[in-house]
This record gives sequence, structure tokens and C-alpha cells, in this order.
Amino acid sequence: MSQATQAVGSTVTGTGLTKYYGAVAALDNVNFEFGPGLNAIVGDNGAGKSTLLKILSGVVRPDSGSIAVNGKEVDLKTARDARAVGIESLYQDLALAPTMSICDNIFLGRELTKSYFGVKILDRRAMMAVARNALAEIRIKMPDPATAVRTLSGGQRQAVAVARALHFGARILLLDEPTAALGPRETAAFFDTLRSAVRQDGTVVMVGHNLPQVLQMANRIIVMRAGHVVAKFLPEETSVEKLTGFMVGSAS
Repeated sequence: MSQATQAVGSTVTGTGLTKYYGAVAALDNVNFEFGPGLNAIVGDNGAGKSTLLKILSGVVRPDSGSIAVNGKEVDLKTARDARAVGIESLYQDLALAPTMSICDNIFLGRELTKSYFGVKILDRRAMMAVARNALAEIRIKMPDPATAVRTLSGGQRQAVAVARALHFGARILLLDEPTAALGPRETAAFFDTLRSAVRQDGTVVMVGHNLPQVLQMANRIIVMRAGHVVAKFLPEETSVEKLTGFMVGSAS
């Protein structure tokens, strides 16, 4: 059983999360529960979506409130703390090294080694085998792991980042508008990657701006406005028009 299969199906909850920047409340007493599947956060600019993700990723500290993973309260002072409890963030730049191979990017900073006459050297054969398995698990057609990342499409690069996160034990994936810089074909490929993570009972939390895509993909949706959670929906309970109404304040 792979690390990815062992480390899925988590729940993350927030209670009373509040964050001020000066006199402005980026988050004001926000409560949520994200479980296995795709959890979408939608809202207009300044709604507090990115601040919420940054708090969950350990990059920003809330002024008050608490976070729990699988019912156990956690203190996320840094991104390292978040990774220690299985929370991984995938940013738009993906933290990939373009001149290096897919395989080397998957293992970047966590390379496998073997001993050769008492000297540790990279075990490239083992890393290639693991990389192939990690890519196979997300069920996206990809070139050989020896291929340089710079030759990949945007969607394929997203797939590499997701495969790396899942392989190294991510239980909760945080995505901040991951398709903003992708074309339609690459966006479709990336959502195929997310479907694969969800099929493994993974927990994905995604800030989305394309409401039709959100309705098509999400298992549950929260709507934020001016630092508050103003609505929570299952996709079958709502529509683009209804979500928009809550986002801009014309619905209640």
C-alpha cells in the first residue's frame, strides 16, 4: 500500500477563526468543516478565502479560534507544522524546478539513497520506479519520469505537484485558484487529477473562481463575503445564480 493510500480521508474543522489586518477583519468568527472529497470556497475579492487557506497552511496565524484535524486540535505556527499533520498547499508556481526531471521534482529534498562501498549515492532506479507508481495513481497520462518539467504543459505540471503531495502523505490538499493560469484543455486535465485524488478519499480544499466548474466538481461549497461564511451548500442544492447572489450580498 502506498503512502498516498494510507494517508487519506481526513477532516479539518475551524472554529471561531478571526484574523485582523489593522482595523480590517479578513476573517470574523469563521466556522467550517471540510471532509473527504472536493471542498470549494467561493467569494468575491476580499472575501477572506485566501486568508483562510493561508491559516490552514500555517503561513498566517489567526488572532483567535482553533483548528482541528480528525477531531484533534492542532497549532499551525508554520508551514512545517501543517505538513506534519498532513496538510499540503499547492500554489500557482507549484514549487517545481523546471530544468529538473519529473522524477527529481517528485523527490526534491527527499531523495532516496543507497550505500555503495560505504558511500551514499542517489538510488535513481528506485526513485524512477516510485515516480512511475505515483503518477499512475493519479491516472493522468504523463511522459516518462525522466522528462524535464520545462517541457510539460501547465496541467501536467499541476499533476506532478499533486502526485508529489499525495505520495509523501498529504491528507489534505489546499489549492488557491489552481486553474487561474491554465487554458481549457489544461484545466480539464487538472480536474481529472483532482478526481483521482478524490477517488482515493482524499480531502481537497480549493478556492475557485469558475462557478460552473465548482458546481460540476465540488462535493460541498462554502460561500464567503467580507470575512464571513454566509452560506454552505451541496452542489445539487444551488446554482451559479444563487452562489453569485450570496457572494455579492443580494441573496440571504
